[in-house]
Amino acid sequence: MPEQPMIKHVSFDLWMTLIRPNPDFRIKRAEFIVEKLQPQNKNTEDIIQLIVEEDKKFDRHNETEGTKIPAMKMYSTVLEKMNIESSNSVSYNAEYLMNKSNELFLEYPPAFLNQQIPHILKTLKDSGLTLSIGSNTGYVEGEVLRILLQKMNILQYFSFLVFSDEVKTSKPSGEFYRHVWKNTTLDKSQILHVGDNQVSDYQGAVDFGFKALLITDANYTINDIRAKL
Repeated sequence: MPEQPMIKHVSFDLWMTLIRPNPDFRIKRAEFIVEKLQPQNKNTEDIIQLIVEEDKKFDRHNETEGTKIPAMKMYSTVLEKMNIESSNSVSYNAEYLMNKSNELFLEYPPAFLNQQIPHILKTLKDSGLTLSIGSNTGYVEGEVLRILLQKMNILQYFSFLVFSDEVKTSKPSGEFYRHVWKNTTLDKSQILHVGDNQVSDYQGAVDFGFKALLITDANYTINDIRAKL
């Protein structure tokens, strides 16, 4: 019998580890805001930049505080920054925008970070490892991401999914990684977390007791992961 690998479970971050954003989504969302919500003195490019800048602030808050700001609150903040005049309340507009954004996200979905991703996942699972996703979320939350993963035909590779909006805590918090760990029956040292963020995905995982692999090249292969097993 061949010696079993020390690592028995691989947890993946989602964004920029398995998938990358579709730029058309950001454009279509901004065009929708211009057409339907009519912000004063802001064009499509202004709105794209504002949403990205606010997203970075939300990320810093979540990483520092170990929490997850709900998508509704994120969109409410964006609308307040735009000073949109409407007979509807900010919360009504935020829900309206969030629901339409989720539709556009699935209509203009992300792509695989590289075309080897399905092969990597299948190979790892076929080798006897269990897989999961452990990912912070932003404007798009876990409910919609599950639909995306099903459409991308990779949902079946994962034993469980941990999204920050659903567990109410974000990486690099140890509490987030605890949610990953408690879904297994393994020692922490038998779990490898794969991600692209030095603080959230690498240091956070290591501090909790997991092994970690930092993705620095979008064209990584199965051999890059095997080297950590």
